[in-house]
Amino acid sequence: MKSPRQPATPRERRPTTAALRQHAAAAVSRARPRRKPGPRPRRFSRIWRYLAVIGPGIIVANAGNDAGGIFTYSNIGAKYGNLLLWAFIPILLCLIVTQEMVARLGCVTNKGLMDLIRERFGVRWTLFVAVVVIVANGGTTLAEFAGIAGGLGLLGVPRWVAVMGAAALIGVVVLRSNRKLVERIFLALGLTFLGYIITAITVHPDWNAIAHSTLVPDLAHPGVATGPFLVDLIALVGTSITPYMQLFLQSSTVDKGSREQDLGPVRADVISGSIFAILIAAFIVITTAATLFPHGLAGVGVDSAQQAAQALRPLAGSHAEQLFAIGLVGASLLAAAILPLSTAFVVCEAFGAERSVQSSFADAPLFFTLFTGLLVVGAGIMLIPGVPITGVAIGTQTLDGILLPVLLIFIMILANDSHLLGKRRNGPIYNGSAGTLVTVLIGMTAVLLAATMAPGLFT
Repeated sequence: MKSPRQPATPRERRPTTAALRQHAAAAVSRARPRRKPGPRPRRFSRIWRYLAVIGPGIIVANAGNDAGGIFTYSNIGAKYGNLLLWAFIPILLCLIVTQEMVARLGCVTNKGLMDLIRERFGVRWTLFVAVVVIVANGGTTLAEFAGIAGGLGLLGVPRWVAVMGAAALIGVVVLRSNRKLVERIFLALGLTFLGYIITAITVHPDWNAIAHSTLVPDLAHPGVATGPFLVDLIALVGTSITPYMQLFLQSSTVDKGSREQDLGPVRADVISGSIFAILIAAFIVITTAATLFPHGLAGVGVDSAQQAAQALRPLAGSHAEQLFAIGLVGASLLAAAILPLSTAFVVCEAFGAERSVQSSFADAPLFFTLFTGLLVVGAGIMLIPGVPITGVAIGTQTLDGILLPVLLIFIMILANDSHLLGKRRNGPIYNGSAGTLVTVLIGMTAVLLAATMAPGLFT
Protein backbone atom coordinates (compact mmCIF):
# COMPACT_ATOMS: atom_id res chain seq x y z
CA MET A 1 0.00 0.00 0.00
CA LYS A 2 1.37 3.37 -1.10
CA SER A 3 1.90 5.98 1.52
CA PRO A 4 0.00 9.27 1.11
CA ARG A 5 1.76 11.96 -0.92
CA GLN A 6 3.87 14.22 1.25
CA PRO A 7 3.67 18.02 0.92
CA ALA A 8 5.80 19.40 -1.86
CA THR A 9 9.23 20.61 -0.90
CA PRO A 10 10.40 24.12 -1.73
CA ARG A 11 12.42 22.67 -4.61
CA GLU A 12 9.35 20.99 -6.09
CA ARG A 13 7.34 24.23 -5.85
CA ARG A 14 9.95 26.15 -7.87
CA PRO A 15 8.38 27.42 -11.13
CA THR A 16 9.62 26.08 -14.43
CA THR A 17 11.63 28.10 -16.94
CA ALA A 18 8.59 28.48 -19.24
CA ALA A 19 6.52 29.82 -16.37
CA LEU A 20 9.25 32.30 -15.47
CA ARG A 21 9.39 33.56 -19.05
CA GLN A 22 5.59 33.93 -19.17
CA HIS A 23 5.63 35.80 -15.86
CA ALA A 24 8.41 38.14 -17.09
CA ALA A 25 6.53 38.87 -20.32
CA ALA A 26 3.39 39.70 -18.38
CA ALA A 27 5.35 42.04 -16.10
CA VAL A 28 6.85 43.86 -19.07
CA SER A 29 3.40 44.16 -20.66
CA ARG A 30 1.99 45.66 -17.47
CA ALA A 31 4.88 48.10 -17.24
CA ARG A 32 4.28 49.47 -20.75
CA PRO A 33 1.78 52.29 -20.94
CA ARG A 34 -1.29 51.01 -22.71
CA ARG A 35 -2.51 53.05 -25.64
CA LYS A 36 -6.20 53.48 -25.25
CA PRO A 37 -8.08 53.41 -28.51
CA GLY A 38 -9.07 56.92 -29.39
CA PRO A 39 -12.71 57.77 -29.89
CA ARG A 40 -14.05 57.44 -33.40
CA PRO A 41 -14.20 60.87 -35.02
CA ARG A 42 -17.65 62.35 -34.59
CA ARG A 43 -18.12 62.92 -38.30
CA PHE A 44 -17.67 59.18 -39.00
CA SER A 45 -20.00 58.29 -36.11
CA ARG A 46 -22.66 60.55 -37.57
CA ILE A 47 -22.18 59.05 -41.03
CA TRP A 48 -22.62 55.50 -39.70
CA ARG A 49 -25.76 56.50 -37.78
CA TYR A 50 -27.16 58.15 -40.92
CA LEU A 51 -26.45 55.06 -43.02
CA ALA A 52 -28.16 52.90 -40.38
CA VAL A 53 -31.47 54.77 -40.62
CA ILE A 54 -31.34 55.93 -44.25
CA GLY A 55 -34.20 54.74 -46.40
CA PRO A 56 -37.76 55.80 -45.49
CA GLY A 57 -37.23 59.53 -46.09
CA ILE A 58 -35.53 59.12 -49.45
CA ILE A 59 -37.89 56.35 -50.60
CA VAL A 60 -41.12 58.17 -49.76
CA ALA A 61 -39.94 61.48 -51.24
CA ASN A 62 -39.00 59.74 -54.50
CA ALA A 63 -42.33 57.89 -54.52
CA GLY A 64 -44.02 61.29 -54.64
CA ASN A 65 -42.49 61.77 -58.10
CA ASP A 66 -44.78 59.09 -59.51
CA ALA A 67 -46.45 58.90 -62.93
CA GLY A 68 -48.89 61.68 -62.00
CA GLY A 69 -46.05 63.81 -60.68
CA ILE A 70 -43.96 63.36 -63.82
CA PHE A 71 -46.99 64.31 -65.93
CA THR A 72 -47.54 67.45 -63.81
CA TYR A 73 -43.89 68.54 -64.01
CA SER A 74 -43.74 67.82 -67.76
CA ASN A 75 -46.92 69.80 -68.32
CA ILE A 76 -45.61 72.76 -66.28
CA GLY A 77 -42.35 72.87 -68.25
CA ALA A 78 -44.02 72.47 -71.65
CA LYS A 79 -46.72 75.04 -70.85
CA TYR A 80 -44.85 77.73 -68.92
CA GLY A 81 -41.16 77.10 -69.54
CA ASN A 82 -39.01 78.10 -66.56
CA LEU A 83 -41.67 80.45 -65.15
CA LEU A 84 -42.56 78.27 -62.15
CA LEU A 85 -39.12 77.06 -61.09
CA TRP A 86 -39.19 79.47 -58.12
CA ALA A 87 -42.13 77.52 -56.66
CA PHE A 88 -39.90 74.55 -55.88
CA ILE A 89 -38.18 76.43 -53.04
CA PRO A 90 -41.33 76.87 -50.87
CA ILE A 91 -42.48 73.40 -51.95
CA LEU A 92 -39.19 71.97 -50.63
CA LEU A 93 -39.60 73.77 -47.29
CA CYS A 94 -43.19 72.56 -47.00
CA LEU A 95 -42.20 68.97 -47.78
CA ILE A 96 -39.36 68.97 -45.24
CA VAL A 97 -41.47 70.48 -42.44
CA THR A 98 -44.38 68.08 -42.99
CA GLN A 99 -42.26 64.95 -43.23
CA GLU A 100 -40.03 65.93 -40.30
CA MET A 101 -43.08 66.12 -38.04
CA VAL A 102 -44.23 62.69 -39.19
CA ALA A 103 -40.78 61.12 -38.79
CA ARG A 104 -40.43 62.69 -35.33
CA LEU A 105 -43.78 61.25 -34.27
CA GLY A 106 -42.65 57.80 -35.43
CA CYS A 107 -39.27 57.92 -33.70
CA VAL A 108 -40.50 59.22 -30.34
CA THR A 109 -43.78 57.28 -30.00
CA ASN A 110 -42.78 54.12 -31.93
CA LYS A 111 -46.32 54.12 -33.37
CA GLY A 112 -47.77 54.65 -36.81
CA LEU A 113 -49.84 57.70 -37.67
CA MET A 114 -53.11 55.75 -37.75
CA ASP A 115 -52.32 54.26 -34.34
CA LEU A 116 -51.97 57.75 -32.89
CA ILE A 117 -55.10 59.03 -34.66
CA ARG A 118 -57.13 56.11 -33.27
CA GLU A 119 -55.85 56.65 -29.74
CA ARG A 120 -56.28 60.42 -29.76
CA PHE A 121 -59.35 61.02 -31.96
CA GLY A 122 -61.31 57.78 -31.79
CA VAL A 123 -62.50 55.06 -34.14
CA ARG A 124 -64.80 57.19 -36.34
CA TRP A 125 -62.09 59.51 -37.60
CA THR A 126 -59.77 56.55 -38.01
CA LEU A 127 -62.31 54.68 -40.17
CA PHE A 128 -62.92 57.82 -42.25
CA VAL A 129 -59.22 58.21 -43.00
CA ALA A 130 -58.81 54.48 -43.67
CA VAL A 131 -61.71 54.31 -46.15
CA VAL A 132 -60.60 57.39 -48.11
CA VAL A 133 -57.00 56.12 -48.21
CA ILE A 134 -58.11 52.72 -49.55
CA VAL A 135 -60.15 54.30 -52.36
CA ALA A 136 -57.62 57.01 -53.23
CA ASN A 137 -54.59 54.72 -53.08
CA GLY A 138 -56.39 52.07 -55.10
CA GLY A 139 -57.10 54.55 -57.89
CA THR A 140 -53.58 55.97 -57.77
CA THR A 141 -52.13 52.44 -57.96
CA LEU A 142 -54.06 52.00 -61.20
CA ALA A 143 -52.48 55.19 -62.53
CA GLU A 144 -49.01 53.87 -61.61
CA PHE A 145 -49.57 50.72 -63.68
CA ALA A 146 -50.64 53.01 -66.52
CA GLY A 147 -47.28 54.75 -66.16
CA ILE A 148 -45.46 51.41 -66.20
CA ALA A 149 -47.33 50.32 -69.33
CA GLY A 150 -46.70 53.65 -71.04
CA GLY A 151 -43.02 53.84 -70.14
CA LEU A 152 -42.21 50.27 -71.12
CA GLY A 153 -44.37 50.70 -74.23
CA LEU A 154 -41.99 53.44 -75.37
CA LEU A 155 -39.19 50.88 -74.96
CA GLY A 156 -41.04 48.32 -77.10
CA VAL A 157 -42.59 46.12 -74.37
CA PRO A 158 -46.22 44.99 -74.95
CA ARG A 159 -48.76 46.36 -72.49
CA TRP A 160 -49.86 43.04 -70.97
CA VAL A 161 -46.25 41.90 -70.48
CA ALA A 162 -45.34 45.21 -68.81
CA VAL A 163 -48.31 45.20 -66.42
CA MET A 164 -48.25 41.52 -65.45
CA GLY A 165 -44.46 41.45 -65.21
CA ALA A 166 -44.37 44.54 -62.99
CA ALA A 167 -47.08 43.20 -60.68
CA ALA A 168 -45.30 39.86 -60.35
CA LEU A 169 -41.95 41.53 -59.71
CA ILE A 170 -43.34 43.82 -57.00
CA GLY A 171 -45.19 40.93 -55.35
CA VAL A 172 -42.14 38.65 -55.27
CA VAL A 173 -39.84 41.40 -53.97
CA VAL A 174 -42.14 42.42 -51.10
CA LEU A 175 -43.59 39.01 -50.18
CA ARG A 176 -40.45 36.91 -50.47
CA SER A 177 -37.74 39.32 -49.29
CA ASN A 178 -36.82 40.76 -45.91
CA ARG A 179 -37.19 44.41 -45.01
CA LYS A 180 -33.56 45.33 -45.68
CA LEU A 181 -33.61 43.85 -49.18
CA VAL A 182 -36.95 45.51 -49.98
CA GLU A 183 -35.58 48.84 -48.80
CA ARG A 184 -32.42 48.47 -50.90
CA ILE A 185 -34.45 47.66 -54.00
CA PHE A 186 -36.64 50.72 -53.40
CA LEU A 187 -33.50 52.85 -53.02
CA ALA A 188 -32.08 51.36 -56.23
CA LEU A 189 -35.28 52.27 -58.10
CA GLY A 190 -34.67 55.84 -56.99
CA LEU A 191 -31.47 55.82 -59.04
CA THR A 192 -33.54 55.70 -62.24
CA PHE A 193 -34.48 59.32 -61.51
CA LEU A 194 -30.89 60.28 -62.39
CA GLY A 195 -31.96 59.78 -66.00
CA TYR A 196 -33.85 63.08 -65.78
CA ILE A 197 -30.72 64.93 -64.67
CA ILE A 198 -28.75 63.43 -67.56
CA THR A 199 -31.55 64.27 -69.99
CA ALA A 200 -31.66 67.88 -68.78
CA ILE A 201 -27.92 68.24 -69.31
CA THR A 202 -28.04 66.72 -72.81
CA VAL A 203 -30.65 69.21 -74.07
CA HIS A 204 -28.31 72.15 -73.20
CA PRO A 205 -30.71 74.54 -71.41
CA ASP A 206 -29.93 78.17 -70.60
CA TRP A 207 -28.57 77.79 -67.07
CA ASN A 208 -28.45 81.56 -66.46
CA ALA A 209 -32.16 81.84 -67.23
CA ILE A 210 -32.82 78.81 -64.99
CA ALA A 211 -30.96 80.38 -62.06
CA HIS A 212 -32.82 83.66 -62.52
CA SER A 213 -36.25 81.95 -62.70
CA THR A 214 -35.44 79.90 -59.59
CA LEU A 215 -34.38 82.84 -57.44
CA VAL A 216 -36.56 85.65 -58.85
CA PRO A 217 -40.30 84.92 -59.24
CA ASP A 218 -41.78 86.58 -62.32
CA LEU A 219 -45.15 87.51 -60.82
CA ALA A 220 -45.67 90.23 -63.44
CA HIS A 221 -45.93 87.68 -66.26
CA PRO A 222 -49.19 88.09 -68.23
CA GLY A 223 -50.34 84.52 -67.57
CA VAL A 224 -49.87 84.60 -63.80
CA ALA A 225 -53.22 86.21 -62.97
CA THR A 226 -55.28 83.68 -64.92
CA GLY A 227 -57.34 80.88 -63.38
CA PRO A 228 -55.61 78.01 -65.26
CA PHE A 229 -52.23 79.23 -64.01
CA LEU A 230 -53.47 79.16 -60.41
CA VAL A 231 -54.84 75.65 -60.84
CA ASP A 232 -51.53 74.46 -62.37
CA LEU A 233 -49.58 76.04 -59.52
CA ILE A 234 -51.78 74.30 -56.96
CA ALA A 235 -51.36 71.00 -58.83
CA LEU A 236 -47.59 71.49 -58.71
CA VAL A 237 -47.74 71.87 -54.92
CA GLY A 238 -50.29 69.11 -54.39
CA THR A 239 -48.43 66.49 -56.39
CA SER A 240 -45.32 66.95 -54.21
CA ILE A 241 -47.05 66.23 -50.87
CA THR A 242 -49.61 63.44 -50.83
CA PRO A 243 -51.34 61.68 -47.90
CA TYR A 244 -49.88 58.24 -48.58
CA MET A 245 -46.36 59.66 -48.35
CA GLN A 246 -46.88 60.77 -44.74
CA LEU A 247 -48.66 57.57 -43.72
CA PHE A 248 -45.99 55.35 -45.26
CA LEU A 249 -43.10 57.41 -43.86
CA GLN A 250 -44.20 57.11 -40.24
CA SER A 251 -45.13 53.42 -40.52
CA SER A 252 -41.86 52.61 -42.29
CA THR A 253 -39.84 54.55 -39.70
CA VAL A 254 -41.46 52.51 -36.92
CA ASP A 255 -41.05 49.24 -38.85
CA LYS A 256 -37.35 50.01 -39.31
CA GLY A 257 -36.94 50.32 -35.54
CA SER A 258 -35.79 53.97 -35.41
CA ARG A 259 -35.92 55.45 -31.91
CA GLU A 260 -35.69 58.89 -30.36
CA GLN A 261 -31.90 58.71 -30.23
CA ASP A 262 -31.92 58.23 -34.01
CA LEU A 263 -33.88 61.43 -34.60
CA GLY A 264 -30.87 63.37 -35.92
CA PRO A 265 -30.01 60.88 -38.69
CA VAL A 266 -33.71 60.38 -39.43
CA ARG A 267 -34.06 64.12 -39.98
CA ALA A 268 -31.04 64.02 -42.27
CA ASP A 269 -32.69 61.20 -44.21
CA VAL A 270 -35.91 63.22 -44.60
CA ILE A 271 -34.08 66.40 -45.63
CA SER A 272 -31.74 64.70 -48.12
CA GLY A 273 -34.63 62.71 -49.61
CA SER A 274 -36.75 65.83 -49.99
CA ILE A 275 -33.92 67.76 -51.64
CA PHE A 276 -33.22 64.92 -54.08
CA ALA A 277 -36.90 64.52 -55.00
CA ILE A 278 -37.44 68.25 -55.59
CA LEU A 279 -34.24 68.45 -57.66
CA ILE A 280 -35.55 65.65 -59.88
CA ALA A 281 -38.87 67.47 -60.26
CA ALA A 282 -37.06 70.67 -61.20
CA PHE A 283 -34.91 68.86 -63.79
CA ILE A 284 -38.05 67.42 -65.43
CA VAL A 285 -39.40 70.96 -65.73
CA ILE A 286 -36.04 72.18 -67.06
CA THR A 287 -35.94 69.41 -69.69
CA THR A 288 -39.42 70.04 -71.04
CA ALA A 289 -39.01 73.82 -70.77
CA ALA A 290 -35.88 73.67 -72.95
CA THR A 291 -37.40 71.36 -75.57
CA LEU A 292 -41.20 71.38 -75.67
CA PHE A 293 -41.94 74.97 -74.56
CA PRO A 294 -40.17 76.67 -77.53
CA HIS A 295 -41.65 74.21 -80.06
CA GLY A 296 -45.37 74.80 -80.09
CA LEU A 297 -46.47 73.61 -76.63
CA ALA A 298 -46.23 76.98 -74.84
CA GLY A 299 -49.56 77.61 -73.14
CA VAL A 300 -50.80 74.19 -74.27
CA GLY A 301 -48.83 71.61 -72.25
CA VAL A 302 -48.95 67.84 -72.63
CA ASP A 303 -51.64 65.24 -71.98
CA SER A 304 -49.43 62.60 -70.35
CA ALA A 305 -45.88 61.80 -69.32
CA GLN A 306 -45.67 59.41 -72.27
CA GLN A 307 -46.49 62.22 -74.68
CA ALA A 308 -43.73 64.32 -73.13
CA ALA A 309 -41.24 61.48 -73.65
CA GLN A 310 -42.35 60.95 -77.26
CA ALA A 311 -42.09 64.67 -77.97
CA LEU A 312 -38.45 64.66 -76.88
CA ARG A 313 -37.36 62.29 -79.69
CA PRO A 314 -37.41 64.73 -82.62
CA LEU A 315 -36.04 67.56 -80.46
CA ALA A 316 -33.35 65.89 -78.33
CA GLY A 317 -32.84 62.45 -79.92
CA SER A 318 -33.93 58.92 -79.11
CA HIS A 319 -31.64 58.68 -76.07
CA ALA A 320 -33.50 61.52 -74.36
CA GLU A 321 -36.80 59.75 -74.98
CA GLN A 322 -35.43 56.47 -73.62
CA LEU A 323 -33.96 58.10 -70.51
CA PHE A 324 -37.26 59.86 -69.86
CA ALA A 325 -39.13 56.57 -70.29
CA ILE A 326 -36.75 54.72 -67.94
CA GLY A 327 -37.31 57.37 -65.29
CA LEU A 328 -41.08 57.03 -65.76
CA VAL A 329 -40.90 53.23 -65.35
CA GLY A 330 -38.71 53.46 -62.24
CA ALA A 331 -40.96 56.09 -60.66
CA SER A 332 -44.13 54.11 -61.43
CA LEU A 333 -42.65 50.84 -60.12
CA LEU A 334 -41.61 52.51 -56.87
CA ALA A 335 -44.99 54.16 -56.33
CA ALA A 336 -46.88 50.99 -57.39
CA ALA A 337 -45.09 49.16 -54.57
CA ILE A 338 -45.35 51.96 -51.98
CA LEU A 339 -49.08 52.63 -52.47
CA PRO A 340 -50.30 49.08 -51.62
CA LEU A 341 -47.83 48.93 -48.72
CA SER A 342 -49.04 52.28 -47.42
CA THR A 343 -52.66 51.15 -47.66
CA ALA A 344 -51.91 47.88 -45.85
CA PHE A 345 -50.11 49.78 -43.08
CA VAL A 346 -53.03 52.21 -42.70
CA VAL A 347 -55.79 49.59 -42.48
CA CYS A 348 -53.84 47.31 -40.13
CA GLU A 349 -53.00 50.23 -37.85
CA ALA A 350 -56.66 51.29 -37.86
CA PHE A 351 -57.75 47.85 -36.64
CA GLY A 352 -54.72 47.07 -34.49
CA ALA A 353 -53.64 44.15 -36.69
CA GLU A 354 -50.07 42.91 -37.17
CA ARG A 355 -48.28 44.80 -39.95
CA SER A 356 -44.67 44.48 -40.99
CA VAL A 357 -42.76 43.55 -44.12
CA GLN A 358 -40.63 41.34 -41.86
CA SER A 359 -43.63 39.29 -40.67
CA SER A 360 -44.79 36.05 -42.27
CA PHE A 361 -48.18 35.67 -43.93
CA ALA A 362 -49.38 33.57 -40.98
CA ASP A 363 -48.48 36.36 -38.54
CA ALA A 364 -49.90 39.24 -40.63
CA PRO A 365 -52.60 37.82 -42.93
CA LEU A 366 -54.58 41.08 -43.24
CA PHE A 367 -51.45 43.07 -44.09
CA PHE A 368 -50.32 40.80 -46.91
CA THR A 369 -53.87 40.16 -48.19
CA LEU A 370 -54.47 43.90 -48.60
CA PHE A 371 -51.11 44.40 -50.28
CA THR A 372 -51.62 41.52 -52.72
CA GLY A 373 -55.26 42.45 -53.37
CA LEU A 374 -54.47 46.04 -54.34
CA LEU A 375 -51.64 44.86 -56.55
CA VAL A 376 -53.83 42.34 -58.37
CA VAL A 377 -56.78 44.74 -58.76
CA GLY A 378 -54.58 47.59 -59.99
CA ALA A 379 -52.82 45.46 -62.58
CA GLY A 380 -56.00 43.58 -63.57
CA ILE A 381 -58.05 46.71 -64.28
CA MET A 382 -55.22 48.12 -66.39
CA LEU A 383 -55.54 45.10 -68.72
CA ILE A 384 -59.20 45.94 -69.45
CA PRO A 385 -59.46 47.84 -72.77
CA GLY A 386 -60.90 51.36 -72.60
CA VAL A 387 -60.34 52.03 -68.91
CA PRO A 388 -60.69 55.83 -68.35
CA ILE A 389 -57.31 56.43 -66.72
CA THR A 390 -57.71 60.21 -66.87
CA GLY A 391 -61.06 60.07 -65.05
CA VAL A 392 -59.60 57.78 -62.39
CA ALA A 393 -56.65 60.12 -61.89
CA ILE A 394 -58.93 63.16 -61.49
CA GLY A 395 -61.16 61.28 -59.03
CA THR A 396 -58.26 60.13 -56.87
CA GLN A 397 -56.79 63.62 -56.95
CA THR A 398 -60.12 64.89 -55.58
CA LEU A 399 -60.04 62.32 -52.77
CA ASP A 400 -56.44 63.23 -51.97
CA GLY A 401 -57.55 66.85 -51.81
CA ILE A 402 -60.18 65.93 -49.24
CA LEU A 403 -57.81 63.82 -47.13
CA LEU A 404 -54.65 65.93 -47.18
CA PRO A 405 -55.91 68.95 -45.19
CA VAL A 406 -57.54 66.67 -42.62
CA LEU A 407 -54.38 64.59 -42.28
CA LEU A 408 -52.18 67.68 -41.92
CA ILE A 409 -54.41 69.00 -39.12
CA PHE A 410 -54.05 65.66 -37.31
CA ILE A 411 -50.28 65.78 -37.76
CA MET A 412 -50.07 69.35 -36.40
CA ILE A 413 -52.17 68.51 -33.32
CA LEU A 414 -50.17 65.35 -32.59
CA ALA A 415 -46.84 67.15 -33.10
CA ASN A 416 -47.89 69.68 -30.42
CA ASP A 417 -49.00 67.06 -27.88
CA SER A 418 -46.66 67.25 -24.88
CA HIS A 419 -47.93 63.88 -23.58
CA LEU A 420 -46.79 62.19 -26.78
CA LEU A 421 -43.56 64.01 -27.59
CA GLY A 422 -42.55 65.75 -24.36
CA LYS A 423 -39.62 68.02 -25.12
CA ARG A 424 -39.74 66.90 -28.77
CA ARG A 425 -43.05 68.65 -29.44
CA ASN A 426 -43.19 71.63 -31.79
CA GLY A 427 -41.68 74.80 -30.37
CA PRO A 428 -43.05 78.33 -30.99
CA ILE A 429 -40.73 79.16 -33.91
CA TYR A 430 -41.12 75.78 -35.57
CA ASN A 431 -44.86 75.82 -34.90
CA GLY A 432 -45.23 79.22 -36.53
CA SER A 433 -43.41 78.20 -39.70
CA ALA A 434 -45.13 74.81 -39.85
CA GLY A 435 -48.53 76.36 -39.19
CA THR A 436 -48.03 78.93 -41.95
CA LEU A 437 -46.96 76.30 -44.47
CA VAL A 438 -49.78 73.95 -43.54
CA THR A 439 -52.36 76.76 -43.71
CA VAL A 440 -51.18 77.83 -47.16
CA LEU A 441 -51.16 74.23 -48.37
CA ILE A 442 -54.67 73.62 -47.02
CA GLY A 443 -55.93 76.78 -48.74
CA MET A 444 -54.34 75.86 -52.06
CA THR A 445 -55.63 72.29 -51.83
CA ALA A 446 -59.14 73.61 -51.14
CA VAL A 447 -58.95 75.76 -54.28
CA LEU A 448 -57.73 72.77 -56.31
CA LEU A 449 -60.60 70.69 -54.95
CA ALA A 450 -63.07 73.41 -55.93
CA ALA A 451 -61.54 73.63 -59.41
CA THR A 452 -61.78 69.88 -59.84
CA MET A 453 -65.40 69.72 -58.80
CA ALA A 454 -66.36 72.83 -60.81
CA PRO A 455 -64.02 73.03 -63.85
CA GLY A 456 -65.55 76.29 -65.13
CA LEU A 457 -64.85 78.15 -61.89
CA PHE A 458 -61.34 79.34 -62.85
CA THR A 459 -61.66 79.64 -66.62
